[in-house]
Amino acid sequence: MVNTRITKERMRHHFSYGVWKYVLLAVLAIFGWDLIYSMTAYRPPADKKLDIYIVSPGADVNRMREDLLEPLQAVFPDQEAFSFLYVALDDDREPNAVMQFTTYIGAMQGDVFLLSMGLYRQYGSALEDGLFLQLDEAIASGQLSIEGMDIESVRFEDGDGIYGIPAKTLYGLTDYMINNEHMVLAIPAYSGNAENAIQLISFLVERFSTEKPGWYDEYQQEIRRQQQEQQMLLPP
Repeated sequence: MVNTRITKERMRHHFSYGVWKYVLLAVLAIFGWDLIYSMTAYRPPADKKLDIYIVSPGADVNRMREDLLEPLQAVFPDQEAFSFLYVALDDDREPNAVMQFTTYIGAMQGDVFLLSMGLYRQYGSALEDGLFLQLDEAIASGQLSIEGMDIESVRFEDGDGIYGIPAKTLYGLTDYMINNEHMVLAIPAYSGNAENAIQLISFLVERFSTEKPGWYDEYQQEIRRQQQEQQMLLPP
């Protein structure tokens, strides 16, 4: 007769050899639940969210999110979500950052980009197939103000339309470790929320149009000096 009585010894033996089955079962349960949640979780439609991409190494995006979220909710009461995403890419073209940025673009993500003039020209120079939305109508209607801005600096060629807003006068960006000197605000043409993205740029321009800090010019001179030194160290 088979002894099927459960004892402490048998339980100890069972778990010592079969514990991996329970661990695997727990992992599969957690993975399955996470997968189900990811597939069924509510996501705001494209016209109910605004994704802001800060493409600038060292930018304090977390602090920017904390400072701007409440004001944005007041200005855009019909929007359900605001996201601030960070890409550590500038004109140095760090490979991993390039891959990250191009992946976002390939997936048609983002409603407003704050990026360097170099990247702006690289991705928007082919006007018919360029990345960015033309802003001439928004400027002509007064929806976007360009007062005091060197708007010619963002034209790709003389007489072409305007596809970005220069951030050179937006000194408030320096509070978030962003060197605004050669930065541009632009909207990808694929944005599913273009009208609100235009209004968002207007909000950012108004928010960050502050007085030039007293240290700003000296800081820019130091950056130019360092760049010149780096150029001199490059092989001919």
